[in-house]
Amino acid sequence: MTGSTTTNKKFVNLYREPSNISEVMAGPWVDIRVDTIATGDTLELASDTVEHAGFVIDGTATLTNGDGKVFELERQSAFAIPKTGRVSIAASSDVSLLHIEMNVD
Repeated sequence: MTGSTTTNKKFVNLYREPSNISEVMAGPWVDIRVDTIATGDTLELASDTVEHAGFVIDGTATLTNGDGKVFELERQSAFAIPKTGRVSIAASSDVSLLHIEMNVD
């Protein structure tokens, strides 16, 4: 094949750190990845320097926000933690979570 060129294809890898999201998309992206929370473990998130959002791919968990309100998370649940917000996510079964981090102005 003559005259072929190699195109630099950028992509996001959700299972690698860093995911390279800021090289692919414009906007306030810091990272996007799939996190795993094992049964009985807890993930603490605070939106101080970045805002967090999540989508549950699989599993179940309990999310407790900074006001002490409790929400049940299951497959296809989503949440967002605005600036200054805090949550604790306790896995009641293994959880796969699409975790998005965005810059805070």
